[in-house]
Amino acid sequence: MTAVTDPAPAPVTRRPGRGTVVWPAVAGAWLLFVLAHTYLSGRAWWWNLPDLLPPVALLVVPLLLVVVVAVAVRRRSRLVGLGLAVAALLLGWSGNGVVAATLWHRPPPAPADAVTVFAWNTWYWDELLAIGPNGERTRDPDRFYSYLHAQDADVYLLQEYLYLTPELDPLPVDGLDRLRREFPGFHVAAVGELVTVSRYPIVREHPVDLRPFLDRQWPDLPPADSRLPEYHTVKTLRTDLLVGERVLSVYNSHLHVPMVGLPARRSDTADDTLARHDLRQADYRALTADVEDNPHPVLLAGDLNTSSSMRLLRTLPDRLVDAGAALDSPYPVSWARYGLPLWRLDWLFTTDDVSVHRYLMVDPDGLSDHTGQLAVVSL
Repeated sequence: MTAVTDPAPAPVTRRPGRGTVVWPAVAGAWLLFVLAHTYLSGRAWWWNLPDLLPPVALLVVPLLLVVVVAVAVRRRSRLVGLGLAVAALLLGWSGNGVVAATLWHRPPPAPADAVTVFAWNTWYWDELLAIGPNGERTRDPDRFYSYLHAQDADVYLLQEYLYLTPELDPLPVDGLDRLRREFPGFHVAAVGELVTVSRYPIVREHPVDLRPFLDRQWPDLPPADSRLPEYHTVKTLRTDLLVGERVLSVYNSHLHVPMVGLPARRSDTADDTLARHDLRQADYRALTADVEDNPHPVLLAGDLNTSSSMRLLRTLPDRLVDAGAALDSPYPVSWARYGLPLWRLDWLFTTDDVSVHRYLMVDPDGLSDHTGQLAVVSL
């Protein structure tokens, strides 16, 4: 009698989990996005919306992908996913807003003749956030000037020296007499919305006109009915200051805001996405050209309306160095949206013949949506 034996069970083949395919694909998609952003930011107007990405996303997203892939993905797919996530992290590192040098950089002590500079977007000068019953803003010049005096600076670089109509058109401010009374002995230069107040003599005042650097000439730049025409054409004011026996060129900048949306059907107006893209590029071209032709030590500060993830920031001349290493935070921010402080839009750059001994982001005390920048420098 022959014994009947059961056939050996067939080996069980396990299908790869869904995560084995999905997460490496997500990492690859993010890498493609970072590649596209690296090339298109500042070049293509239709990349405006991705250009507003909070820079911290270039750090957080790939780090999260590294963790998820390491935990949820098996076999060779794990190595692929990790490689893609790490590549995205490295490619986007320069734009993620992290200033790692703050962890080890120790600025040199300031000499006795050091210069204190305060740069600030005032948010429509001495207007406050309080809105009246008819939509008017509350003005409090005394509080405004008290805040400026509290900074105890030698040089003030102030932006948004203007008011706004209900239609958001800029109005000039008649405030220079008060400014001179508040800062007796200081020298004042003003153009459009930009004001520079200096304890040191101003030996040259140069508004940097962006119009020669436009890709095309917009017929309504400036608008014919504008009461502050230079607001539209001058976004940087250069003043050469006589500091001791040397000249320090100080650039006070408030560059155009990036716009979001599709262009209007009439594409011949400067109040349009296509024009605004052109204006921002011209802002940087004009500023770069002036700095490159300037033989003096340079300090550039202000609201550039540009985050660290935007390519336009890297079109500035190589001789300009971000002073961020002197800050006390490895992730500095200067502007918040919806209560989330995710962006640094205010910057301070110097040439290497200007030493930065101190650099702080100063709380605006409710007077502005931008922090102030306080720096102590020397030649």
